[in-house]
Amino acid sequence: MNARRQYWLQWVFAIAVSALVSGGSSAVAASSFTTVYPTGAFPLDVQNVQTALDRGGTVLLKATNSAGHPTAFNFGAPDPAIGGGVDLHVDVTILGERIGQRMTTINGGYIPILGLVPVRTHIEGIDFETPLAAAITLLTSTGTDIVGNRINGVVGIEVVFGTDGDGIDLFGNDDPLNAITGHVRIVGNVIENLGADFANGMQLDGVAAEVEITGNTVNFPQSNGPIQTIGITAFRSHNLVSIIGNNVTMGPGSPNAFPAPIFVSGELDARYVVVGNNVVSNHPNADGIIVTGGDFSEPTQGALVAGNHITIHSAATEFGGAGVSVYGAVNNSLVSANVIEGASSFALQVAEGFFSSSTADSNRLVGNLISQHTASTADVYFGTNTSNTLFIGSCKTHLDLGVSNDIFCGKAVSPLAAATLSLARSTGPLDAPRQDVHGALLDAIRDRLAK
Repeated sequence: MNARRQYWLQWVFAIAVSALVSGGSSAVAASSFTTVYPTGAFPLDVQNVQTALDRGGTVLLKATNSAGHPTAFNFGAPDPAIGGGVDLHVDVTILGERIGQRMTTINGGYIPILGLVPVRTHIEGIDFETPLAAAITLLTSTGTDIVGNRINGVVGIEVVFGTDGDGIDLFGNDDPLNAITGHVRIVGNVIENLGADFANGMQLDGVAAEVEITGNTVNFPQSNGPIQTIGITAFRSHNLVSIIGNNVTMGPGSPNAFPAPIFVSGELDARYVVVGNNVVSNHPNADGIIVTGGDFSEPTQGALVAGNHITIHSAATEFGGAGVSVYGAVNNSLVSANVIEGASSFALQVAEGFFSSSTADSNRLVGNLISQHTASTADVYFGTNTSNTLFIGSCKTHLDLGVSNDIFCGKAVSPLAAATLSLARSTGPLDAPRQDVHGALLDAIRDRLAK
């Protein structure tokens, strides 16, 4: 192994281990213990689970019925007029069990687990099959562990702008500094087969808690959502968000989709650490890891994107199409020691925002390995909004439209190509969280509560 590369990987590993150790485990202490057996009957299963959760303590949801036969909890059809779910009212630990290859299973339901009260929760070891809208949604929380669950085939709920279907949602809404606090751990979950028009494996918006997202697998065999299709989204955060060691795959799909495995953006008090993830983007309009700011959030400061392995196969030539894309108002951030393979318009870019003309200042792209990547436009792109931006590493070509930038590699792309690209980018597609869809989803949640 090349000595310099070995040094990079050792450095990245040290960062990842430090973040993982500091996260720790924080399950809710059990004051009581309740066991619930599935009956396979709706709404009886929902009622039984709700009664147990309201006692608090630890609730074990069994994988078999009382006679020992494998049985799923029946939460009703994934239909807003039929399906049910439980609400979190007190501090509680919810545990599933595994017997052989079978996990505790909840079939269907309309947001099977919903949190609207500031309580501490731990949700572990449950297989959610075809829930409507999302498997777990927390609008208020004093901290949560969401660990080792499987979420499969979320059914999109009809909203004003199409369908919305995520795996896990945490939304701070109108009170982002107080709604979701404490510590959030989303660890070791498997989320796959999402297909709504607006789809996120997990979406965090307006969360003030310190967040750890580690060891999860998010798989989109088909990336079809024309409004948004993202594996892991952390948006308008107000604390440290560590996204470490996840596996995210975005497959081919609709030509109207613009998928991305990982997307982080704002606020000023957020600190994003995106380290050691393995991401694959196999879609004509794909991006890789996106860091953005200024369009729908405050600027992003001090983000770290390091040691990720990114495979991308994208034909996008305007917005999108890079292993790591930094869009809009992102400042004082470091992109380092990432391995980028495949083919796309760029390997790395610091580019104009979707709507904002805010400056991206004092960002550093250092020591990334891009030799196995083929760029159709340029290996490195610095847009018209960039200033004091530094690239150190190996590249064949670069394109710099900014001010006081330094790129120490390759040769510059011609001014004509630069002008053509700049014009094309002025009308690029929207690839960011949509407030109108988010609001429509909250209206749908209110409808569930009014049932």
